[in-house]
Amino acid sequence: KFAFSGKNAFEHVSLIPGRPLNVMLATKVSDIEEAFSVCGKPAAFEHKYDGFRVIISSDGKKIHLFTRRLEDVTKQFPDLISYVRHHVKAKSFILDSEAVGFDSKTGKYKPFEAISQRIKRKYDIDKLIKELPVELNVFDVLYLDGKNTVSLPFAERRRMLEGIIKEEKWKIKLATQIVTGDLKEADKF
Repeated sequence: KFAFSGKNAFEHVSLIPGRPLNVMLATKVSDIEEAFSVCGKPAAFEHKYDGFRVIISSDGKKIHLFTRRLEDVTKQFPDLISYVRHHVKAKSFILDSEAVGFDSKTGKYKPFEAISQRIKRKYDIDKLIKELPVELNVFDVLYLDGKNTVSLPFAERRRMLEGIIKEEKWKIKLATQIVTGDLKEADKF
């Protein structure tokens, strides 16, 4: 329908919870100075996680998990569904996050390869939850309680996340972040 109505018709297209969507990708830069020239000062800096991208989408009734390749992995991660159900205080939402594996004995994060087998696995899910636990690191909100938030400033979206997510270590947390205009502080982070 929109393709025949001209490019202005796309302004009325909205995100719909429960449906997969292509993820936003970061702009690549070679150093912090270039990052400041692209983003301005101050800028938000976040940890880079070695996990897999997860779009968490809820229409208020059902929660879906999608990978960056639009695969529905909801059934493979009932643990993440539980974390979201108990720690996200909103009716409907689309959250952008990274699921990162960790060693429950040492408390150290694992590389992506260690947990990648959970993405494709359809059986023995309960066993894998214990063997290959994951923590959800949420870094953006794209839709919240009936409103598309993509056009809002990132700082405002971060405040929205802070208001709806109750963090719990090794389950769900906000991506570790600093906001600074100082080159040395950003470099140290």
